[in-house]
Amino acid sequence: MNNYIFEKVSNTTKHFKFGGIEVSQTDQLPEDFNLQSILKTIEKNLPPLYFKGLKKIDIVQDPDFDKRGVNALYRDGVFIISPKQKNVNDLIDDIVHEFAHHVETLFPKNIYSDQRLINEFLKKRQELKFELQSEGYWLDQYDFDNLKYDEQFDDFLYKRVGGNMLRMVTTGSFIRPYASVSLREYFATGFEAYYLGKQNTLEKISPMLYDKINELHHQNEY
Repeated sequence: MNNYIFEKVSNTTKHFKFGGIEVSQTDQLPEDFNLQSILKTIEKNLPPLYFKGLKKIDIVQDPDFDKRGVNALYRDGVFIISPKQKNVNDLIDDIVHEFAHHVETLFPKNIYSDQRLINEFLKKRQELKFELQSEGYWLDQYDFDNLKYDEQFDDFLYKRVGGNMLRMVTTGSFIRPYASVSLREYFATGFEAYYLGKQNTLEKISPMLYDKINELHHQNEY
């Protein structure tokens, strides 16, 4: 089974059905993006049950993108994807990432109930705390055991620590820096890595996260 989704794919229809899912381009993607072909490529590489309950994919410039510094959002079974994409691979990244958040809603017990993934994440958070303290950062106001997204903590990581330092202190612990901001993003970035050609790296860095996604992928019944 080929888990590598990237594939060159040119843009035509603004509204169409993808399986039972409504797809709408409220705002247009670049002309050389074929959204139907991209979605078919993704469909071939994801288990059918990942599509359960998915209501809509909308390409639209949402005001929350700039506010949160992201290109995609997941809201109640709907993928909201920015039309401002550097290339096809960036669009695929965004769609696969939002699939991860959807999969979380489908199988929360499979992913989190035994606490093993949570424990792996918290251990890495403590490693991050140690690295940041070693670099001289004052951290008393931040809760490194908080599993949820926290805007203040996110601002600290990306605005005060900054991209270069954050990459340095997360290398070897997180698949990429964004995985450190919350448990949900830890899962979603690992999900991206699994389906976008970085399985070996994911297994090495986050073995429990790899195992959880691998189990979901290969399960036939839920």
